[in-house]
Amino acid sequence: MGFWHRNITGSDSVKNCTQEKRAVEKPKEQISGGNAQTPKAKKLKIPLNKTTSEVKYILNSVVFSCPICDEINTLDLNELDPILGGETLCVQCQDVLHVPGGYRTRSELPKLKIYAGLPVAVRKFPVFYWNHPVIHELDERGITRIIIQYGLWGFCQRCHHQFSPAVLMNLPHTTGEIVDYRSLSSDEMVEMKSLRTGCCPYCSHRILLVIISEVPHYVISASENLSHRWDDRR
Repeated sequence: MGFWHRNITGSDSVKNCTQEKRAVEKPKEQISGGNAQTPKAKKLKIPLNKTTSEVKYILNSVVFSCPICDEINTLDLNELDPILGGETLCVQCQDVLHVPGGYRTRSELPKLKIYAGLPVAVRKFPVFYWNHPVIHELDERGITRIIIQYGLWGFCQRCHHQFSPAVLMNLPHTTGEIVDYRSLSSDEMVEMKSLRTGCCPYCSHRILLVIISEVPHYVISASENLSHRWDDRR
């Protein structure tokens, strides 16, 4: 009697039922595995810039305490761009401070903050940038590119040279990554190549003072004109 025609014993019945069950379950496992999504990389917790919102007006100036050392600083309102604001150095600790332009126009005052620079190693800047909650929020809103015009400032901690947002936001994680140099000027290309080695091109210092701030609504509203303002300031 051939195999296909032989009698099935009790053990054969159990064996065949088990095989049939596995045959049915196997496609189910494959389908389940095919639909499984790769878990997203866990977001790193990073330190954020220290800020102050305690600002007073005296004559035509704003007076505030440095978020780092509490030293009293004064800034003439005429030094602030109504949209882009301005940067100054603390008179005591020499940290970089960003003062929003809304303090000059008195727009959105309850939401405004003065930001102090945060020390970040050059080599760790990409990790700091891509894990920053402000960058995540802008990305979710589809307006990440506004950071080129407002919201990102980077200075050498030692010589205080300011690097453009275009250089900083395109700084790769490793020296092997490709960068689109066509968007950078010749000076920015030199800066990029030096920063990729981990140091400032002007004094060889390895620490940046970085500010990533929230973007006020009046900046977003004026974003169509900001590109022209940015070109004029370069």
